[in-house]
Amino acid sequence: MSEVVLALLTRPEAAPAVLAAAAHLAELAGGARIEALVCRTPPLATILVTEDVLTSEQEREIRAQENARAAALHEIFADWAARQPGPPPPRWLNEEGAAAALVKHWGERADYIVASPPPAHATRPEYDTLHAALFDCARPVLLMPPHASATFGKTIAVAWRDDKFTLHAVMAALRIAPKSADIHVLMGQRDGVPRPQIPDVLREHGVPVTRHELAVEPAPFGAQLLAKAHEVNADLLVMGAFVHNAWRNLLFGGVTRYMLAHADLPVLMRH
Repeated sequence: MSEVVLALLTRPEAAPAVLAAAAHLAELAGGARIEALVCRTPPLATILVTEDVLTSEQEREIRAQENARAAALHEIFADWAARQPGPPPPRWLNEEGAAAALVKHWGERADYIVASPPPAHATRPEYDTLHAALFDCARPVLLMPPHASATFGKTIAVAWRDDKFTLHAVMAALRIAPKSADIHVLMGQRDGVPRPQIPDVLREHGVPVTRHELAVEPAPFGAQLLAKAHEVNADLLVMGAFVHNAWRNLLFGGVTRYMLAHADLPVLMRH
């Protein structure tokens, strides 16, 4: 039985990179099946609580805009799918509904999810899409910046933190990492704290690694992680995904938020 890679398509300008990354991830997974999902926002969901009514004209206009976006994405998908070797052939999913519910429904059925980081002017449905992928599906999520290389896995940087989220991300990466991959473990180091050790999961799997210790302060740790990943020529960064629980629908954790805004290489995250 083949694995499933779910590609979340939101904006036409980001779709080619997401599909290319999904294809490479499917190859690393041994020939996984790819499903591409477009979530069309229902007109009623666009109305603010301060607004009283959705007119028929507004509903037609919103639905037309969403249909046009889906059509543009399908054109990109169809052109890409025609060039895939297969089998199995990629599957197109185009549904209207709440993004979070749709992503959870299809994401729980996938083995990996591929998405694009939200732009600075992202809509609420785009943020809901990403939140659901990262925190509601219990699946590894590959974040693919629009201009990053879709050929990844040769040199992997692991942002290690001793918790279950990072462990989940590392296990997901080990499932697809080529045996010849170079793996660099990036670990935070605070003054007066014992030196961090190579993670047991990597030693138990017999994975040769190179360790790097980064000062947790004073620079933002996300910036240090990204800089070190580039210094070792990593083509993939692996890390846990975090969210501020009290503000689950609004705020990502600090390093997670930094990577969503600044990462320019593929990032495999898992909550």
